[in-house]
Amino acid sequence: MTRDAQGTPVRASILALLCGVAFALRQGAPVAAGTAGVGDADSEIRRLEDQWRRAQKANDAAAFEALLSPDLTFIGTSGTLRDRAGFMASRADSKLPRAESYEYSELRVRVFGDAAVVTGREATTGAGVAFQGRFTHVWVRQAGGWRLVAVQRTGVDDAK
Repeated sequence: MTRDAQGTPVRASILALLCGVAFALRQGAPVAAGTAGVGDADSEIRRLEDQWRRAQKANDAAAFEALLSPDLTFIGTSGTLRDRAGFMASRADSKLPRAESYEYSELRVRVFGDAAVVTGREATTGAGVAFQGRFTHVWVRQAGGWRLVAVQRTGVDDAK
């Protein structure tokens, strides 16, 4: 069984993260489609997702500082659990900046008041860095704007 740095089973950490997000989102009623502001939030989150994708590809520390909440929880494809400082420190070994391309598809944005959940697919191309995955991102509107508070990445087969 894979364990995180604190010795907690990774699956338990992932489950706890998802339960916490679900609980937080249930505290505020989902914003119905057609409600004023939903389209604006959806557009803003999509714009931020593109900035996040480009920041990862460029390994842009300044963009990470601007986009990531100080209390970020990042769970990588290997099951590693990192906070913001740990994520930023791990970028030196990231394959994304070496990839020929890093693209998103199947992006789905759901806005719940001051929180948004984004799911999608990600793909990198290039020798030794080809990868297909799915992700969940949780954005929260905090003082100063939307910040990414949780990231969960999972590798998948091309056919899935």
